[in-house]
Amino acid sequence: MSTTSTLLTLDAAAVKALVAEVVRRIQAEQMPAATQHPAASAPVQPHAAGSGATTISDRVVTLAHLERLSPSIRNVVVDAKAVITPSARDHAKDVGLTLVRATSAAISAAAPRPFVIAHAACRGDVSPRTAAIARALPGSQQLPASGLTDVIAALAGHASKDAARGVLLTGRPAVAVVLANRSASLRAVTARDAAALAAAAVDAAANLIVIDPAHFSGGSVDRACVDFHRAASGPLPAELAAAPTGCGCKTHSH
Repeated sequence: MSTTSTLLTLDAAAVKALVAEVVRRIQAEQMPAATQHPAASAPVQPHAAGSGATTISDRVVTLAHLERLSPSIRNVVVDAKAVITPSARDHAKDVGLTLVRATSAAISAAAPRPFVIAHAACRGDVSPRTAAIARALPGSQQLPASGLTDVIAALAGHASKDAARGVLLTGRPAVAVVLANRSASLRAVTARDAAALAAAAVDAAANLIVIDPAHFSGGSVDRACVDFHRAASGPLPAELAAAPTGCGCKTHSH
């Protein structure tokens, strides 16, 4: 297929991205040779993405797409017909990214689960903490600040509709866990350190971790969220899968 016919199959955004890439490479060629990178091309690997993977569904994959990825990402799934720009291939080779060709259907199946960031009833400003989590987990969604009940209702909606996982930062973790676990779509856990939190999340097959920022250092919060988001979904404990048995009290008629 000729270059002209290939461009005709792309939408306006894809053509714009290709033009930007051409301009970038022309500018690079005008720089002194000592500042240029080798132009070796990184092959696209034909195996499936696993842990530490993400998906780019755009028709043109550019250097900008790859530079925005978290350092924890090692595999990138792209459409089988996507155009991968030379600079994107070079960057993938330089940093050890594996580009995986997949069909559109496979991309949908491989798309990472949504992650939701929320905060309520916190002591002090936690916006730096939520921003750090968002940077560590590109594509995550941040809920607006609200009351504890409203925020948990929103988290329950995301868990029910999108099978999302999430984190809730709050100064009232015990109350938040009780409120969250009243919802059929949420299984919330909390702890005072990252190791105990991770163990509780695995034990309860949790989809929501509740963190009191006062008990966690700055970097430990976003690391806990990344580990929680990437962890495989385990089976629901038998005790939680069983139907509720009621309160055990006797009903009296009057």
